[in-house]
Amino acid sequence: MSTQTPDYLQNFQALLSMPRETLPQLTAAETRKTLRWASEALGLELIEIEGATPTFLLLPEPTLEPAVTFFATWHAEVLQVEPAAVEGAERLALSATLAGLGRVEPGVKARAAVVVAPGATQGSLVLAKTLREHRARLRAPAAFWPRIAPRAPRRRRIFLGSRGRVVLGIWESGVNPYRIRDKLVEELKADAYGPRPLDFELLHKLGQSRDALDFLEETLEDPGALPGEGEALLTRALFEPRGHVVKPQVSHPDRPQAWLILDVTENATPHELLERAKSLAGDAKIEMAEGFPWDRISIHHASIQAEIKLSKTVSEGPEIWPSAPWLTPGGVFTRALGTPLAEWGIPVHPGVAMRFPKPEEFESLVMEIEGLVGKAGEEA
Repeated sequence: MSTQTPDYLQNFQALLSMPRETLPQLTAAETRKTLRWASEALGLELIEIEGATPTFLLLPEPTLEPAVTFFATWHAEVLQVEPAAVEGAERLALSATLAGLGRVEPGVKARAAVVVAPGATQGSLVLAKTLREHRARLRAPAAFWPRIAPRAPRRRRIFLGSRGRVVLGIWESGVNPYRIRDKLVEELKADAYGPRPLDFELLHKLGQSRDALDFLEETLEDPGALPGEGEALLTRALFEPRGHVVKPQVSHPDRPQAWLILDVTENATPHELLERAKSLAGDAKIEMAEGFPWDRISIHHASIQAEIKLSKTVSEGPEIWPSAPWLTPGGVFTRALGTPLAEWGIPVHPGVAMRFPKPEEFESLVMEIEGLVGKAGEEA
């Protein structure tokens, strides 16, 4: 075990042990304290984007171009994350990421950047603004989002993109949100290009894997709502736009009367969807609460190639998916930085205590982060 790992774990333990809060002020204060220590240990500058739930950046010196960028979160997610990741393991992934950077060569460590947001499934508008404002110090050849996976698959899953999500608030009670939803989903389906040639090849392979199909069904809220089996089910789950309407149980004049949630694929930018919805709603007030764009990553991109290489050393190799079947902030990174965000799941044993990991358990996570950085350096 590296002599640095216990030191990092000791400094992160107070943050790791904190339970989920309804109001995250105490967690934010501990995150600030922990990241201040980590920034000094790594030789990076800590910047806080103030707010009710702040975003933190660890950045290299302005004169240095970043070599690798990491994304992590410090608070619990508002949406279900399993089977993509273990519920409540966000801070463990953050701690492992920083400790992993502490093990790499000094020259690489000095050129690392880390974005630490409150969550990955909320706050997209603030995240996009933050990334754009600090683009020069965040834009690296490779960017990764390490997550703590609930189990170790035979082959590590690598996703060449992700679904997006747009959430619109509708204030006018006289507007029919279901009609707007149906019209927008119809237009999105007509505009979508669908799978590319490489996608068809990947879908065919995944469609023959019982493990892949079982995994996919775990990600679906209602598996029976998507007809088909094998390739057909995968195609619909990964490439078909969907829409939902959510109405609050108690109406309030200062809050939306309905929420329109659109799970989007290609050819659907959040602001364009907002304008489309406004055109269908007449004079009704509609505002965007979340705008996560759909995203694609080339299989030849440095981040993906690094993950493919690492998968061959930590498993039987890669299991490549055309897209993740869940929402990710990847599209926000691509549009703000020009660098896509590659998701990487690090499996843990079911018996690991997420808030109180043992040093040897923490070390195994840290080693994979070090491996990611090393493989990304080979692609540079």
